[in-house]
Amino acid sequence: MAAIRKIPVTVIEIIPYSENVKLFRLEPQKKGIQFKAGQFLHLAIEPYDPSYNWPESRVFSIANSPTRVSTVDILVSRIGSFTKALFENVRLGDELWIKLPYGIFNFDESIDHDTVLIAGGTGISPYISFLQYAIDKNLNPAIHLNYGVRNTELVIIDNLIREAKSKLINFNYRLYIEENNGNSLEGLEFGKGQLPVKNIVEESLKLNSPIFYLSGPPKMITAFELELKKQGANAHQIKYDKWE
Repeated sequence: MAAIRKIPVTVIEIIPYSENVKLFRLEPQKKGIQFKAGQFLHLAIEPYDPSYNWPESRVFSIANSPTRVSTVDILVSRIGSFTKALFENVRLGDELWIKLPYGIFNFDESIDHDTVLIAGGTGISPYISFLQYAIDKNLNPAIHLNYGVRNTELVIIDNLIREAKSKLINFNYRLYIEENNGNSLEGLEFGKGQLPVKNIVEESLKLNSPIFYLSGPPKMITAFELELKKQGANAHQIKYDKWE
């Protein structure tokens, strides 16, 4: 595992997807960042002084591939005081601090199996990293993405889905949208409503020794976990990236 590093970063882009969801693109001020697809970082808004303790921070999944480390992306939902400060006070050009890498939610076990990715909302973050990595490394594991969002403006990875469709032979996706607010999703098919838990589990268990990755709201993760176990999935087949 790569050694933990504390690195200053510059905010070079802020992409709003809705009032409460933004992507922050950070440019590291030091080279040599290393992490695995699916890992996370600690982000601090306040300055870090090595002679004192690490400042208040929050964890975020890294939303870009380890093959694309000229920047570091994080998807942020405004929940609580820390993310509220991030939304309201952080501007382009500001210096923040990150500490990375952390986490065992990676995809080492999935190359020789069918990989079932299940994401709700900004839980898509680690899968952005994985899909970019698979594209850049010309990997072809069987990837089955199941992605649910509240409305069309929150799909976020529509271009990445198109790229994965064109470059990854064994990539499949199912997209579910609760409210279609008119945003164009040209070339993408989607169903209306929430992720159909029972149906997704039933169909996915027919695959080749599938490994299930769950990332998103706790209620979604719990629903899939219960259904997977009910339908006979083993504990070693299920990986979690839980967040609040």
